[in-house]
Amino acid sequence: MSKPINPSLSKIAPMDRIASRVNQFYERYPYPSLPIRTERDLVHKLHANVMGKILGTAGLTTAELSGKDILDAGCGTGEKAAYFSYHGARVTAFDLCTASLSKARELAEKFDQEIDFSLCDMAKFRTEKRFDHVFCLGALHHTKYPYDNFLALEKLCKPGGTITIGLYNRYGRLGHRAVRTWIGMRAGEDFGKRMDYVERAIYGRKMRSVHEVAYVADKYVHPHESYHTVEEVLEWFGKNDFSYIGAHPRADAGVKAFFTQLKWMVKGNGFFVMSGRKN
Repeated sequence: MSKPINPSLSKIAPMDRIASRVNQFYERYPYPSLPIRTERDLVHKLHANVMGKILGTAGLTTAELSGKDILDAGCGTGEKAAYFSYHGARVTAFDLCTASLSKARELAEKFDQEIDFSLCDMAKFRTEKRFDHVFCLGALHHTKYPYDNFLALEKLCKPGGTITIGLYNRYGRLGHRAVRTWIGMRAGEDFGKRMDYVERAIYGRKMRSVHEVAYVADKYVHPHESYHTVEEVLEWFGKNDFSYIGAHPRADAGVKAFFTQLKWMVKGNGFFVMSGRKN
């Protein structure tokens, strides 16, 4: 059974304006709300393919997760946390959204998993525990101070441990940023009006599933995004004594990184994952 949500964090301390707005968004559109109904949905098929690529950036396989302490920072509806737990990891996970955590706990209970969930803003998460692997995928770029939050997370890594972060790319996301700007000009900042506009003007139909609603809302309706580069993340790693391990899509260090990201811009690869090891 999943552990109850940490009662000491059952009420979030006052958030900054961006965190408050982001929380409002995810309370309405819990993300990613993947259609995981069976064990096969969780650990095979598309989800396993995605998770394999994420683990690969840290040089990890599922067999290496067993017995490890893992932190899933900004866990959303809990699919990654459940995947790690299924493969034998001791998982701690937190999110600022009660609707997302409710779904995450239901998922963990479905597969009889013990996951330590906490309701907490990333900027205020504190624990004495240290982790073999820290994952923060698609969350830092929705915070006011991504680098400061990275610093808080990297301190939770054990020596020799890894941190894996997923961010929107400054180049690969460029075309999409233009679309988001256009949506804002046409529909304003109200979540419902933006979603109505996207369904009408981009898709020409209503969304057909909970996951589709969550995916489209996160892509076009989200109130706050920041954009980052491979070079920037390498600098984060270097400043904090982390050695670069790998990335997805693949990205080399140095001058090659710039040209790689230009290719991402052409292909529309707006999201990238990078891992580093604590020295």
